[in-house]
Amino acid sequence: MREEIRQNAGIPVEIIHDGEHYKFILENVSLGGLACQGSVMIAVNTDVEVRMHLLIPEYISQGRVVWCKMSDDLFELGIGHCGDKDRARLHMIEQISNIEHYRHDIRVAEGRNLDGEQAAREWVEVHGADFLAGTR
Repeated sequence: MREEIRQNAGIPVEIIHDGEHYKFILENVSLGGLACQGSVMIAVNTDVEVRMHLLIPEYISQGRVVWCKMSDDLFELGIGHCGDKDRARLHMIEQISNIEHYRHDIRVAEGRNLDGEQAAREWVEVHGADFLAGTR
């Protein structure tokens, strides 16, 4: 049984390993770690940097690959957060939750099906400044 509640996502995430930058899609995130999908395999126990450029402020954190499996010609990575459960991590998860709620609300109210990146960009444009002001 999982110890942490997971928040579904679908936003781009950048994984940096050995100076190389790889694009992944964030599947879900919790206080314990995140799962993402991309075209590159990264070995278990490898330290990586995680960046989410669409969030405000940009989320940058260190992590360690705790599992890796292949699914439909893509690699799924499980990355554990390194360090303490800090305020930045909570802030990131709250934003992702807000973006997913926005995505759902737009689908119901307007009939538009936004992908994760589109929803994140729209949410940041509409609500980002207010969210950032409320977290200081």
